Amino acid sequence: MNKDAILFIIDDTKQLLFNGKEFTSVSSKNKKDYYSATPLPSALTYTHGFKTSKNTPLEKIEIQAEMKMFDEAGLNPDIDFKITSKIIPLENDDDNYVEIFASETLKIDDKFANTIKKDTFIDAIFPPSLSYRSLYSFKLLDKKNDLFIHFGDNDSYAVIFKNGQYISTRSIPSINEMAKNANVELNQMRDILSKKGVDNTQYSDDEFLLMGNMEEQLSKIVEKISYSVGHKRGVFKLDSIDRIYLDFETSDIPGFLDLFNHYGYEDAIKKKLNLFNDVKIGMKHYALNALYVLGAVQEKYHIVNLTLYERKPSFIKTNVGHISLVTLLALVVSSIYPIYISLELEKLNENKTNLKTNINKIKKVTNKLQISIKKEKKEKDLLQNEKNKYIKEITSYDHLLTALQSFRHETLFRQKMMKEVNMAMRKYKLSSKDLEFTNPGSIKVQIITTNDKRDNITKFIKELLRKGYSHVDTKKVEKKENYYESFVEIKR
Repeated sequence: MNKDAILFIIDDTKQLLFNGKEFTSVSSKNKKDYYSATPLPSALTYTHGFKTSKNTPLEKIEIQAEMKMFDEAGLNPDIDFKITSKIIPLENDDDNYVEIFASETLKIDDKFANTIKKDTFIDAIFPPSLSYRSLYSFKLLDKKNDLFIHFGDNDSYAVIFKNGQYISTRSIPSINEMAKNANVELNQMRDILSKKGVDNTQYSDDEFLLMGNMEEQLSKIVEKISYSVGHKRGVFKLDSIDRIYLDFETSDIPGFLDLFNHYGYEDAIKKKLNLFNDVKIGMKHYALNALYVLGAVQEKYHIVNLTLYERKPSFIKTNVGHISLVTLLALVVSSIYPIYISLELEKLNENKTNLKTNINKIKKVTNKLQISIKKEKKEKDLLQNEKNKYIKEITSYDHLLTALQSFRHETLFRQKMMKEVNMAMRKYKLSSKDLEFTNPGSIKVQIITTNDKRDNITKFIKELLRKGYSHVDTKKVEKKENYYESFVEIKR
């Protein structure tokens, strides 16, 4: 199999070769010569993780992974799943961390039904968030503690790497979801993100409601990502984030990366991800996905594979194939009715052709009617949306203005509290298992720490009291097998 390029499947109509730098077309007859792969949307993937001894055999890890997905992650045992896992080494630890990936087989079949009708096999179906691994293996980035944030039309996520090693993925709202929340079209939302973002100077006076909506959505995304980094800090001993990359087809989102400064990431380098100069805008993230597969084909690392459609060996190459071929040749030589069989087959083929022609005619008529119906429905929906838009603006103007002002005040307040808590935890090398704002002036944090760092919880509490918090107290400290768990309440 060719290892200089891979066949990247975007959908059943668009399949391209990728050689590490650019996409090129491929003929149908040559597809089978290349390893084929396609990404699986995050919405179709379930994940879960657990720690296990570095001495645990691979076979036992695979069994444990399946059991934990049903027992701990809550998968329905009556549904068939494709399950695989990725082993993540933990530095200076006797354990490894195992991240499990699972997807319903029926949903995979539904997603790739049209592709399989044409090509019968897909060598790899993989979680696209893992693709950033390839940037280090192909030396496009040096190994540091990195945070990648990808915004896609239907799939967005933040991915954490420690010294070039994958740690975790956090799903965030897609551009489509953001568009629905702002009551705008998808293309308009892309334009708003790339040109205005959270830069108030880019909005006109009559766009203050839209400005508030964008500020709210993007601030919540940053807060979720910051929480995820804090959650993984203790498990992976992640001291800091060195770089934050925005992966948005080389576009910027004005003011977005600066929001991370409110959560203690002032020192992190923040920039747009701009790679693959020979790949056009709109295909850059696909190029990253394809590079990940190419790295696996070139044996730089193992790919996480959820495919149901492994390539089958040629029938003639199998033992059954050899026997069948010999038998078939004997039958052909000894057959006394070859002409009769040929005529019968010709008649059947002629009937089959006539049936296909009639079916195609019916399909064409049906398609025209469907297109006409869709067009009328779309026009009706547009008029209805326009009507709803004006009604909503007229009836909720004062209410939204008040809500916007309240949100800004509350967001700044939450950011300050979360930043101070986050920095105090980082200072004393603590990790949060859960963090909850119980009201605008109160946070509850569930802290976990190793036995030898139990005293750091007290230091953490004193640090926040010195910052002027009126109440910082832990009402419950529990000793687990090899760590302490503490529940701390913080009030301004």
